[in-house]
Amino acid sequence: MMLAGHAMAALLHEYDIPWVAGVSGESFLPLLDGMRNESLPFLSTCHESGAAFLAVGYARASGRPGVIAVTRGPGASNALIGVHEASQANVPLVVLVGQLESGFRGRRALQEMEYTDVFRSAAKDVFEVTRPDQAPAAILAALRKAVTEPAGPVVVSIPADHFYGEVDEAAQTRLPQTPARHGVLSRAALDTIVAMIQGARRGAIICGADLAGGAAAEALDALAQRSGFGVLGGHAFPDVLPPDHPSWLGCSTIRGPRAVKQLLREADVLLVLGHRLGDRVTQGYLPLTARIAIVQPAPDIGWDEYLAAEFYYADPVAAVAQISERLAQSHDDREAEREARTAWVRSSRHALALEKQEIIAAEAREAGGVPFGAILEILDGALPDDANVVSDAGSFNDWFVRYFPFRAQRRYFGPLSGSMGYALPAAQGVQLALRGTRTVALVGDGAFLMTGLELATAVRLRLPITVVVFKNGIWGSIALHQDARFPGRRFAVDLPQPSFAALAESLGARGFSAQTTEEFSAAMEAACAGGPSLVEVTTDAVRPSPNSYLSLAAPLG
Repeated sequence: MMLAGHAMAALLHEYDIPWVAGVSGESFLPLLDGMRNESLPFLSTCHESGAAFLAVGYARASGRPGVIAVTRGPGASNALIGVHEASQANVPLVVLVGQLESGFRGRRALQEMEYTDVFRSAAKDVFEVTRPDQAPAAILAALRKAVTEPAGPVVVSIPADHFYGEVDEAAQTRLPQTPARHGVLSRAALDTIVAMIQGARRGAIICGADLAGGAAAEALDALAQRSGFGVLGGHAFPDVLPPDHPSWLGCSTIRGPRAVKQLLREADVLLVLGHRLGDRVTQGYLPLTARIAIVQPAPDIGWDEYLAAEFYYADPVAAVAQISERLAQSHDDREAEREARTAWVRSSRHALALEKQEIIAAEAREAGGVPFGAILEILDGALPDDANVVSDAGSFNDWFVRYFPFRAQRRYFGPLSGSMGYALPAAQGVQLALRGTRTVALVGDGAFLMTGLELATAVRLRLPITVVVFKNGIWGSIALHQDARFPGRRFAVDLPQPSFAALAESLGARGFSAQTTEEFSAAMEAACAGGPSLVEVTTDAVRPSPNSYLSLAAPLG
């Protein structure tokens, strides 16, 4: 016989979970003791939200489930923000909660919460363990459910006394295998999609997580060339194709380029691969007139806002190759339609390039601090071609999803829930998953004030990450909304302005501060020589987003 907590640790180790993140709690001490027996690391973070974001970053980068352990009440509440992000991003996450003792429940005991109620709207499921012998099986069920498409977070609540319960050491629980995804498109589905493509005059492919990071760049390149369609990255997926690809139309997201909004309005066919047509990718639910085909690995449509969309369930990566091959085999003589599609993509790319040129020029003239046009160029030169860029939510991120060159093997990881405080801990998870690469976390000063102390975790783990803090002293996104709705009446958007470089030094990282373009260039060169490191750079507080400069730019030609 063995303690249930020890059995849980042994199963996590056998399932090749590399570590568990969290903040230690007295409600799951036998699990910690079992992890010590198994030499299974516990990554202690400064806050449970940091642990959750770290695990989400790892899961996004690796495709494997991230696992965290938190204590009851406040610990579980702090982790909820990461559960929400995992849900929005369809990322496998398992949250182990040390519940209060079984005999205390229902009596308003210290830190009592009902986790089914708390997590119901964000988690795929919540398992409540009622006997010690259920705990190992519950963990394995959670691991399986988390990775089953659509992937997402699963919470397991285990009373503190059940960790001490004895279970049969010889009992074998079958380890969960990663479930097979939906396979390939049917012949009928292929015929329908190919006919839609061949009949289009203005077509675009919108790509989600399955195609991000160049996962199917070669096949997607062939599909784009054979179809004459343009390619858009969905919200938070600007790394689908390199920026110089002749079919690349950029990333469609909230506060996106006006040229992207225009092409969404003009398109007569949209092929959506591994992405939902939510408010972000459609820039606020634009009234689309296109015929829409959506290929997803599993049903996950929620309330379908585009009722005419046609859904097909298949592996999006496999679907790209299938559709491309079928187009190559078909004998379509509608050359006029194909030429119209190609010309439309060229025109859209020209409009996007012109908009970028005008915005960058206006910013260079008007911006206070270091212009983002210069920041983008310096970061591009400082980072290797296989760098991982992990961005926080905020107006500064608009510059990166639009204009940072995700060439070669560069990857991007941003919060799909809009959660601030995500980037620094998530970057640590990405670095743990993609060892041997370089990871940079892009953070606004407001977001850094939320989870910046997690830099101490990176120092303790000796992770070679560089944090870039954009310091303008305001809640930039809120200021943008105020400027639009209450011009000239900014209120409650000011931030404290500590020395983030000095804070980094106090936590054991190297800190640098830059107020000019030259200082930022030198700081990035030094920071990228090793890690962990932090660079704070002063940026404009008046116009924090690219769209802030549209009124200063000439109309599109």
